[in-house]
Amino acid sequence: MRVLILARHPSRALGGIEIQCELTARQLAAIGHEVCYAAAGGTAGTPPATYTIDTWTPGDAAQTATLIARARPDVIYLRHNKAGLRVTARAAARAGVPLVFAASSLQDVKAFSYHAKHTAWTPRRLASVAWQCLRSRWNWSGFRWVSAAVSLNADYTDRLPVQLRCHIPDSMEATPLPFRWQRRFVAWVAQIKDYKNPGAYVELARRCADLDIDFLMIGEVVSPRYRWVARGVDLPANFHYLGARTPAEVNGVLAAASALVHTCDPEGFGNNFIQAWLQGTPTLSLYFDPGGTIARERLGSVPGDLPGLERDLRNLLAEEDTRAQMGERAQNYARMHHDPAANARRLAEFFENVVGRAGAR
Repeated sequence: MRVLILARHPSRALGGIEIQCELTARQLAAIGHEVCYAAAGGTAGTPPATYTIDTWTPGDAAQTATLIARARPDVIYLRHNKAGLRVTARAAARAGVPLVFAASSLQDVKAFSYHAKHTAWTPRRLASVAWQCLRSRWNWSGFRWVSAAVSLNADYTDRLPVQLRCHIPDSMEATPLPFRWQRRFVAWVAQIKDYKNPGAYVELARRCADLDIDFLMIGEVVSPRYRWVARGVDLPANFHYLGARTPAEVNGVLAAASALVHTCDPEGFGNNFIQAWLQGTPTLSLYFDPGGTIARERLGSVPGDLPGLERDLRNLLAEEDTRAQMGERAQNYARMHHDPAANARRLAEFFENVVGRAGAR
């Protein structure tokens, strides 16, 4: 089966979607499928030999049609949020190729979505939000040409407006690069921008200044308003910014951490959760429990406010047996549900079902 993946490539942007799509491309190729990764914005460096690379321009109907004709796929896997969905899905339908949309965030299952966190509601900002909502709704209308959809979060699956849909969890590779730190520590891992709430983690470090523990932050500073983190401006002595790291390096940090602290707003299903669990590390999430997994499987806690996060962290650090049991449950759960090879096979079977249905019409 020939699979065309439409997404940004991690050589250009090291985010959750990009990491997932590159891993999916390698895994699908490993089980015998012919994969073309058409990267939005192109790539940097030399791609692996296991799949081919092309370039995709989201929202450009002519370029997308030419790409599809060149790749001759049996199925298209679109994982670029809703950006360009209408144009891309229509081009796929005109070419007679089934398109599978991958929902990667809460915004992907909303007809009207926007980002406006921590910003004053000025007339200019209101106009921007209105435009975001209109563009979101315009792309949402593209679902009329979508053949099927996949959701990374079980809670979002039924919100996708297509008949053929399923939940397939994301996956991560578990191999860590060794990491050492002079003191016991907890870790925070994400791109540093508004809805990730990095300031809440800094405040948590301040609140816990009396503890013999460090607070490490990993991630690229995306939003200019958080440049003070990289500059080390007005940070507590127990807080340390390590910059961006590769997934294998993050695995090593999380393997040595006492806990992963997560402060992001509800989103999709963070890779950082999966990475922590694969390393046997419990998670303390301020607001978000993807699919209710943390509470249901007892992998940490989701307190809902900063005082509760501080309380739960202090309790976790004081109760090593409890922390170890959480970590063991987390690792067992992740190995069962987030294995790259197993989930690639599930995705390939779903693609084959979609292609078979399209051929039967």
